[in-house]
Amino acid sequence: MEGKRLKCPECSGPIVFPEGISGEKVCGNCGLVNGITYAHNFSQWTPKWPSNWNKQDSKTLREWLTALRLVSCQLNLPNFPYREEAARLLRKKNGDLSQSHRFSKNKRETVAALLQLILNEYGKERSTERICKQLGLDSKLVMKQIWILKENLRAEKKLLKTRRRSSKEYLYEYGGRITNNNEVLLKAEETLRKVKRKGGNPISLAAGALYYACKKHRVRITKKIIGKTFAVSDRTVDTNERKIRRFLTSVPPLKL
Repeated sequence: MEGKRLKCPECSGPIVFPEGISGEKVCGNCGLVNGITYAHNFSQWTPKWPSNWNKQDSKTLREWLTALRLVSCQLNLPNFPYREEAARLLRKKNGDLSQSHRFSKNKRETVAALLQLILNEYGKERSTERICKQLGLDSKLVMKQIWILKENLRAEKKLLKTRRRSSKEYLYEYGGRITNNNEVLLKAEETLRKVKRKGGNPISLAAGALYYACKKHRVRITKKIIGKTFAVSDRTVDTNERKIRRFLTSVPPLKL
C-alpha cells in the first residue's frame, strides 16, 4: 500500500518529498507537483535559499523557479550549490527574462542552458546532448539559449566564471552527502558565519564546522567519514573543529 501511495499518478515514477517551502510532493521522473505534505518534525528545516519562493514573489518568478525545480529534479542535481546558484541568477535577471519572448516561451530550455553553465563553472561538465536527452529537449534550441545567456550575463559583467568557493558551498555540497539532518547542517552553517572573519581554507573550515555541529547534536558521524567525503585528512577535520570550538568559547557573549 505504501509503495502505491508514493507513485506518481501521471507516470508512476517515484514521489520525492518534502521539496519546497510548503512541503510539495514532486515526481522524481516527470516533475509533477502532486500535492503537499507537511514536515511534522521539521518546523525549521528549510533554509532561506533563493529557490524557495514567498508571497512577495511575482507569478512569473514563481513559474521560473518551478521550472528550475522540475528540471534540476529530472537531472538528479543536488539542491546546493547548483540549483541555488541558478535560482539566485533567475531572481537577479527576472526582469530581463520576463521581457524576453525568446526566454519566456522556452523556460525549460533556458533553465537547462543556465544549469549547464553553472555545472561548467563548478567543474562538473555535462554535455548539452546528455542534458537534452534526459529532459527530452531540442539540443539546438538549448545551445542557442546558452549563447544568449552568456551574452546577457556578460553585458551585466556577471559572466559565470570559476571563483574561489565559500565554506558554505562546500558544506552543503559535501555535507549533504553525509547526512540529511537539517538541524546539523544549519548549525554548521551558523558556525561558519560566526568564524567567517577568522579566515582559513574554506573546505577545511566546512569539514571542521560539520564535525563541530555533529558533536553538538550528538550525531555519530566520525571525523574519518567527514575527511574522506571532503577530501581532507581526519587530522585536518579534528584540528579545525578544535580551532572553531576554542574560538567560539573565547568570544564574549553580547551584552543586552
